[in-house]
Amino acid sequence: MSDVFKCFVFYVAFTLFKVTGIDFTISRENVLLGSTGTLTLRCNITETDVETLYSIQIKQLRSPTLSGNNDDEWQRLAFMRISTNESPTLDSAIIPSDKDYGAGGSWDSTTPANTYLTLDMKIEKLVCDDAKTFKCDLSYFSNSQSTKQTLSKNTTFTAYVKPQVTSLVARKNGCIVQGMSPSDMATAYVGDELEFTCTANIGSSSQTMIRWHRTSETSQNDEFIGYQPSQGTFDEGSAISDNQCGYIRVASIRYNTTSADANRDNNLAFECYVTVSGDPYGNSYISENNPRFYTEVYNPCSEDSDGNEISISAAVIAAIVITSLIVGVLIGVVFTLVILNRKRTLTGPKSQNQHQPTRETELNVPSLSPNTYEQLQNRIDTESRITYDSLDASANSSAVQDSQSQYESLTRGEGGTSHTYAGLNNNQ
Repeated sequence: MSDVFKCFVFYVAFTLFKVTGIDFTISRENVLLGSTGTLTLRCNITETDVETLYSIQIKQLRSPTLSGNNDDEWQRLAFMRISTNESPTLDSAIIPSDKDYGAGGSWDSTTPANTYLTLDMKIEKLVCDDAKTFKCDLSYFSNSQSTKQTLSKNTTFTAYVKPQVTSLVARKNGCIVQGMSPSDMATAYVGDELEFTCTANIGSSSQTMIRWHRTSETSQNDEFIGYQPSQGTFDEGSAISDNQCGYIRVASIRYNTTSADANRDNNLAFECYVTVSGDPYGNSYISENNPRFYTEVYNPCSEDSDGNEISISAAVIAAIVITSLIVGVLIGVVFTLVILNRKRTLTGPKSQNQHQPTRETELNVPSLSPNTYEQLQNRIDTESRITYDSLDASANSSAVQDSQSQYESLTRGEGGTSHTYAGLNNNQ
């Protein structure tokens, strides 16, 4: 056998020997976060060409974006080391205290194959960021090499999150309504459009869809059954990464209430949920504590004298209500104006006519004092003079002359004044 061939065989054997000199395993490759149990990393030595053990360590890559080629890109979690720390030890300077990690293993310098190191992690305390690459490092002096040797092997696990519905928003005819429990139901009428928007963390698969339940029409209890929206009435939304290890999806459906909803034995209710299956979810996993919407549907109908239903549409009802409000406002305004006007009449100053009797009233007095004629004469003189003065300012000369003639006639007693006086004296 040539020396070149011997060197080649030695290199291949050494390479294979080196690769198989350490075994690094993980108890679960897929981990459902939020579940219970223990995730265990175990590093075993299978190397036989070991003269002296130096150290065995379990490390974690600091960030998934790093290459892991440099030693400073790793942080140590657990280790055993010759002389000083031959018992399993956690690196408390790196591991947060709330993680509750545990280190285990055995150091056997006589039989290195019996040496192993473990790291236990409680699954309920893991988060998406913990699903990084782990590495087991073995340092030793071999029988055949005079320098320190290092073996390493990597492993990792995939973290999955449980699907969970975070919110359900209901709208009736475009307006947000409440009704998230049987004791706080919404009210709807036949023909109303209900729209539901569901936001959920759909788990770690972007292909997972949001699904819907609706109460059965025949059950007297809140029995929810599968509901598939008709074509054109739903939007399944897009899956968006939550920058951890899950996806967010927002889906919506629209539903028009029917006469069957008004005649059902139980309440109309909807629920959105997420279901996933496969490793690590098992055969099927359904999101828990899903929000629900409840509503009671009414049929706004009455009957005429013949027993025929008369349907009153929501638009007619709205028109009646609006008209009643307008009429009520107008009546209120008119009533207010009447009250104000009445109050002003009662409290305002009296006119001159309310204080002074008319001439006809004075003439119809059945008994007059002896100086009645003089009083009448003075009054006539006063009124005539006022009339004359006002007409004197006018440019119409004929009107002025007429007024003067009227005054002179009244002064001479014409126009019935003397006769009125004589008649009054005869009556007395």
